[in-house]
Amino acid sequence: MTARPAKPTAFTPPLLVAGLMALACLPLLAHLPWWTVAMAAFFTGWRYARDRYVAAPPRFVLWLLVAFVTLLVYAHFHTLFGEHPGLSFLVMLLGLKCLESDSPRDAVVLVLLCYVALLGDLLFQPSMAMGVFALLFLTVSFVALSAIAQPQGLSLRRRLRQSGVIMLQAIPLAALAYVVFPRIAGGLWHSAPRPIGQIGLTPDLRPGSLSALLASRAVAMRVIFHGPRPPRDKRYFRAYVLTATNGRVWRPGRLRTVGHTQGDPFVSYTVLLNPTGNRVLPVLDWPLKVPAGDMLGPGGVVRARHAVRHLLRYRVTSGARRYGRLTTAGRRRDLSLPATLDPRIRRLTARWRQTTSAPQALAHDALAYFVRHHFVYTLNPPTMGRHPITRFLFHVRAGYCEDYAAAFATLMRASGVPARVVVGFLGGEFNPDGGDIIVRNYDAHAWDEIWVRGRWVRVDPTAVVAPGALTERWPAFRRFLEHGATFRGSRSWWDRLHHRLGLWRDAATTEWDNWVVDYNGRRQAELLRRLGLRDAGPVALGLATLILAVGALSLVRALGGRARRAHDPARRAYERYCRRMERIGLARAAGEGPYDFGVRARRARPDLDTAITVITHCYIECRYGGRGEALGELKARVARFRPRSRPR
Repeated sequence: MTARPAKPTAFTPPLLVAGLMALACLPLLAHLPWWTVAMAAFFTGWRYARDRYVAAPPRFVLWLLVAFVTLLVYAHFHTLFGEHPGLSFLVMLLGLKCLESDSPRDAVVLVLLCYVALLGDLLFQPSMAMGVFALLFLTVSFVALSAIAQPQGLSLRRRLRQSGVIMLQAIPLAALAYVVFPRIAGGLWHSAPRPIGQIGLTPDLRPGSLSALLASRAVAMRVIFHGPRPPRDKRYFRAYVLTATNGRVWRPGRLRTVGHTQGDPFVSYTVLLNPTGNRVLPVLDWPLKVPAGDMLGPGGVVRARHAVRHLLRYRVTSGARRYGRLTTAGRRRDLSLPATLDPRIRRLTARWRQTTSAPQALAHDALAYFVRHHFVYTLNPPTMGRHPITRFLFHVRAGYCEDYAAAFATLMRASGVPARVVVGFLGGEFNPDGGDIIVRNYDAHAWDEIWVRGRWVRVDPTAVVAPGALTERWPAFRRFLEHGATFRGSRSWWDRLHHRLGLWRDAATTEWDNWVVDYNGRRQAELLRRLGLRDAGPVALGLATLILAVGALSLVRALGGRARRAHDPARRAYERYCRRMERIGLARAAGEGPYDFGVRARRARPDLDTAITVITHCYIECRYGGRGEALGELKARVARFRPRSRPR
């Protein structure tokens, strides 16, 4: 009776593959619905539990699950195309692929799909931390591939060592390909939308709108000056110009006159703006030259062609003064006040106008009013109620920069001087490691502009009430306001070290944004121009990349093979033994194992039977058996092995 052949045992992917899937999917939880990762985890758990507790699903059940996943994605996103639907579909299919995996080939496909999920992580968050995570992920994936190809015989330490060597060999080649290979239009990292809202500025100014950003250390933008760096109290980055008010909220109005910029000095600088979700581009007073395609509008406000949903790099040239003309409609707009304005404000400004009508003198009287009545600059302004200007001027007399800017503009308009409020950023911190200015959310600021002799003149009431807010670095001035006279400006060594490490991290982030996130065709051409390659087209760059890749792979293979031979003393001793056997006419054939070669050599030379047997046994034990103590005997036997050409 013929026996039936045994059914082959199903291959179960190593648990390291499941860990790799979890690593690839966890960062996507911040961007995808939670149930996509949950379903992938359910399918993966089903696969590892089916060998013991549940049965394998039939083929038609798998097809039903694929249809269910497809309908689920379509019902949630109303499409199957795009970044979010595509990655959600991929994550759940990754779990389904794990559920049906029964062979080493399926396990390798799982690792390759994890690479695609990792690319999705990088598209959503191409940060430096994610780059380090990707390197660690690739190292772990090489360990997983090694475990799939050779489940037994290698320790985890040796697998990690092999993966590290592979990564060290691959990083230079990958960096070369990334730098030289022709760039796609728009850049790879710009294809997916980035998280928006890192800049907390809004076009509406109301009590508490800027003081709410004091706790946010998020980087709004980084500024690199191409020349002398303006002092901190001169770095006013305008974002919104507000002209319409109802007594409580200031909003942008309809500005018509653009004007022209002139006067020294002219400052050229580059801004790296983080995603905002709107079109406004903060610029230094007053913009003269903006990037092609962007619009320089009235009030010195620059707008991009599209909403900023990824890291944006733009270069601007700014001048010292802006001249123009104020139309009758514009004067009426910049003097308008709500009908519910408190009469005490008009009586106050009427007393000022009895002595002077010059705009600058009236501005001086308004600022002197803040000083004379002991107004206080506070980080926690009280609630202003329904009439914030009245309560601020006559009752509370304490507030943040938005309260002073709104009150000063109201006083100037009541005095007959056209005025408006500007919202943007002030100062920023110079980073000596990166050479750039770091502007954070807590640097948000509001100031005023009044019309004086054909141009808008900046007036900042905060400079009168709290001059330290303009001249000192904001965190230090904030500690002074919080601690009062007990603050002496000193910090502990831990605070100084933490601040220094933060500056270094910001400098590294700037370089990462410059050469990885924002590395487009223009920056590639600039880099190649520095290297002397001025007219390298896409075809030439592709061929150069291919040639360099082949050369690098050949070099790595040669050096790697030489290193392995040089650091394997057992193989080196055995090759010396084989060369001595070749001298007596017994050459080892290509592909012939040490055992087969020993059997053939003993038959040809019975007089060398003992020496051949011992050397072969020591080499096999040392090389394949993991017995390191046999190496010494192997070296000694080979050193004493001096065979004659003919037996005696």
